Amino acid sequence: MKMLIADNDRDLVDMLTYWLRGHGYEMLRAFDGIQAVEQWRKGQPDLVLLDAELPRIDGFEVCRRMSSESTSLLLLIGNNLSEEDEVRAFSLGADDCLHKPLSPRRLLARIRALTRRAVAAPHAVAGDSILTAGPIRLDAMRHQVSRDGHMSRLTPIESRLLHLLMTHSGQVLPTALIVERVWGYDDGDTGLVKTHIRHLRQKVERDPAVPEHIQTVPGVGYTFMDRPAHGNDALALDPMPAFALDHAALSTPTLHAVGA
Repeated sequence: MKMLIADNDRDLVDMLTYWLRGHGYEMLRAFDGIQAVEQWRKGQPDLVLLDAELPRIDGFEVCRRMSSESTSLLLLIGNNLSEEDEVRAFSLGADDCLHKPLSPRRLLARIRALTRRAVAAPHAVAGDSILTAGPIRLDAMRHQVSRDGHMSRLTPIESRLLHLLMTHSGQVLPTALIVERVWGYDDGDTGLVKTHIRHLRQKVERDPAVPEHIQTVPGVGYTFMDRPAHGNDALALDPMPAFALDHAALSTPTLHAVGA
């Protein structure tokens, strides 16, 4: 597998290049945004590790250019990335974001999870890639969603996330399980899911501030409702029976929408 690292910190690039070569990756390097685009077009890497604050052209713009021209996996890194930064990155086509300082072992785990999911995703959705729920229609293979005939493009991560929610409509999916199924991680990064849900609602809901379909279950996770659940962005779990989740069957107790 071929990978491009683009960061103006030469010591970091040298360290990660040495580390990742030792794990069998073919490495390309760049130290600013223009070099990154040139190396990417020349070398056609499978995965690109981008620093958000690249000189000459920043990582966000590089991400936009790459995602519009290829299917390379894009992993954005940066110091003190805000939630808005992450939303922006995902909207431009990034597959994941990581905060500096980087742990090489954690980075390697993220890279392996991303590539594993990228290989598995087409096979996982091939049988039911087109899903419809009321006014919402998802084409997971083409990474497109439409509501009332208005089509929006999805990133591969958004497509997998919405596909997971829709195929388990009415069931509460814990955040840790979503991370495992969509990203392949086992660290239950709640911020990662929250950011993607927020951006996905912009494409799916009539009013993202008052979502009807992608509902938050406080302290647990998220669920997708076929029929609009009018009211606050929350669901109340039935006190009986006690909440329990089988990760294989993804069973869940009865849900009731909270009134406005």
